[in-house]
Amino acid sequence: MKTSNRILQALTTCVLLAASVSVSVAQQTTRERIVGKAAVTTDTLQGTVEHVEGNYLVVRMANGKVLVFDPPASRRFVIDGKELTVRDLKPGMKLKAVVVTTSTPITDRTTTVGTAKVFWVSGKTVVLTLPNNEHKTYTVRDDYKFIVEGKPTDVSSLRPGMTVSAEKIVEEPSVEIASDTTVTGQAK
Repeated sequence: MKTSNRILQALTTCVLLAASVSVSVAQQTTRERIVGKAAVTTDTLQGTVEHVEGNYLVVRMANGKVLVFDPPASRRFVIDGKELTVRDLKPGMKLKAVVVTTSTPITDRTTTVGTAKVFWVSGKTVVLTLPNNEHKTYTVRDDYKFIVEGKPTDVSSLRPGMTVSAEKIVEEPSVEIASDTTVTGQAK
């Protein structure tokens, strides 16, 4: 009895390993990060310190608008050649900030190549049986190509029972923004 249980366990393990191998062979996923061309902009802001309280800085901009800033504690202001913190600034000081912003477009692309069997096809609609026996319905673009026996083919050439490989590409765009600010000024 113990021997037959061990044989049964070994066979079950082999079947599970074979199933996991067939699933891993049936689908392959790759990820890549595509970095686009960075765009750099430079802005110059000018204004006069109106009020300083703690780390808050109230500045009347050159256009007359009053803005409140909360610069990081590490920010240094070069006033008349001396490096100061926000707490060292005084009303009446003239400030000039040069802000260089770099925006880099990033696309995270995930490509999955999977194998499935054609269950049903009509026009641009195809139902595929995936390796986990799930049926998925797809509406196929005119320019999309499946791979059948190593050759590209379109949806009109598919027949039930054919094994196809297909590629699914998901792209997630984002933008990374980096900013460098230099603030200089005069005491009065």
